[in-house]
Amino acid sequence: MKRFLTFMLAMSMCVSLAACGNDDANKPADDTTNTPGDNTTADNTQKPADVPPTEGEPDAEQYYNTYFTADPTTLDISRRSDTYSSNIMNNTMEGLIRLEGHTGEYVIAPAEAESWESNEAGDVWTFHLREGLKWEDGEPVTAEQYVYSLRRSVDPATGCPNSFFLNPIKNFEEVNTGALPVEEFGVKAIDERTLEITLSAPTPTFLQMINSTVYYPQREDKVNEYGEAFGSEADKYISNGPFKVESWTHNNSIVLVKNDNYWDADTVKLQKVTINIMADQTTYYNAFQNGEIDSVSTGELEWLDRFQQSDAVYVPVLSNTLSVMPFNNKDALFSNANVRKAFGLVIDREDLNDMCFSGLRVPTYGFVVPSISFGEEIYRDLAGDPIKDMIDALAAEGKTPKDLLIQGMEELGLGSDPSTLTVTLSLGGTSEWHKTLGEYLQQVYQNELGVTCNLEQMEWGIFSSKVDNGEYQMGFMGWGAYYSDPYDVLSLFESSYDAFGTGWSNAEFDALLKECAHEMDDAKRLEMCKQLETMIVNDDFVVNPLACSETQSFFKPYMRGYDTTAFGSSGYKYMYTSGR
Repeated sequence: MKRFLTFMLAMSMCVSLAACGNDDANKPADDTTNTPGDNTTADNTQKPADVPPTEGEPDAEQYYNTYFTADPTTLDISRRSDTYSSNIMNNTMEGLIRLEGHTGEYVIAPAEAESWESNEAGDVWTFHLREGLKWEDGEPVTAEQYVYSLRRSVDPATGCPNSFFLNPIKNFEEVNTGALPVEEFGVKAIDERTLEITLSAPTPTFLQMINSTVYYPQREDKVNEYGEAFGSEADKYISNGPFKVESWTHNNSIVLVKNDNYWDADTVKLQKVTINIMADQTTYYNAFQNGEIDSVSTGELEWLDRFQQSDAVYVPVLSNTLSVMPFNNKDALFSNANVRKAFGLVIDREDLNDMCFSGLRVPTYGFVVPSISFGEEIYRDLAGDPIKDMIDALAAEGKTPKDLLIQGMEELGLGSDPSTLTVTLSLGGTSEWHKTLGEYLQQVYQNELGVTCNLEQMEWGIFSSKVDNGEYQMGFMGWGAYYSDPYDVLSLFESSYDAFGTGWSNAEFDALLKECAHEMDDAKRLEMCKQLETMIVNDDFVVNPLACSETQSFFKPYMRGYDTTAFGSSGYKYMYTSGR
């Protein structure tokens, strides 16, 4: 599957900031929010919350004040591309399922579909809508509205930035390129409450994918009525979810109110959500301290310490975003697997986290980030930590990464003296933080491997172009998973896709990946995922995974029911206040 090169901020903490469903294209992970070069962390004066508090009687008046750092671009499902728009849609719209994490567990929960099933082959899915579903204006929600929405998003005339989520559906490529009409897309309404989706082939991750906003229903009459202005203002948008948009003052605030026509309105306790647009971090930090907003996220040690000293509830949430160093596998030096392993294994990930990420990330010892699940279990718990195992095995042999480098040099006919080597580390950013990171890695490579390491800093656009064109040796970037399954990130290494610009190609990997994409037996698919990761890491060390981001969030002590998982989408639905 070919999809857009997208670098995502953490999708976690849908209830604060702009943190749910970021699809910002060609944007690096936000590695600049941490204080560079500081190897200290704030004292943990309180135990981080594993799950949000649930005790306490709800207050009579229910409202929640939060913030975005930028204005949403559009509320048009088929045209949105930014995280802020996604957050609003996640709370004002509802699709077939919800990925919920408000109880501290990540589950696929029924939403507008009360039940669903697939045929024996797993390529035809039937969703049964609840009886009595309504839009905010009282009009019924129907299966045909889902059909219209999916056809509109796959239609090349729409230009949907997130149409790749529809890739598993039959005739996607043909319809999306205009070779077939939208009527040939594999979706149909059996009746008003029954939606049938036919896939090109069995897809075990399909239920994860349909949590995307692109699978939400749309009203054809409203799209036609508002035309190009659809989704641009509060009065040119319509909701079927827990909340509706009461007002939208651009670049100032968005006010959501409870949608009494929502099928599960009795569960929704909040009557009002006010989202303030605050671009300046000092402004929203002070707003939280002053009680003007009820939650905040920070990567600044000064403020992290300050908030931890307060009565706020500290909620660190492991994200879906990985900091990774790609290697140019086509480069004369880095074409050798032992060389790549040497430059990857020599980095002390714990020390890197302390020195460059202010201790606010989670060191990563596999390519699949620790927040990704396989079924109901964490994938890393099932697959282990291959990089840690490689480091331990090397030490058991009495060897160091430098020994691997020398071995690789000899295999390349470059002799056995690392001091003869000069390598270049390219960074897609000109900030002081990028400089600090680069200098740290430079020192590691020079001190531990004995090589000369040059740094080059450049704007992200230039760096991205160089990586795409294979004009680099080593780089640094962030990548975020779209959904919680190892296949999502393993597919980044499919030869024709090559998301990281490594130039690596492996026919055996491609064949197994294709088989894994359609394997419906969980036990077999797990072993395939393990094998695929082994090829990437243990065998060829294609890229160097370093750390998983973590969202450092704080909530006022009276807040209840917020989401605590990286991929959850319950948003504001279960939130309420007790003892404000």
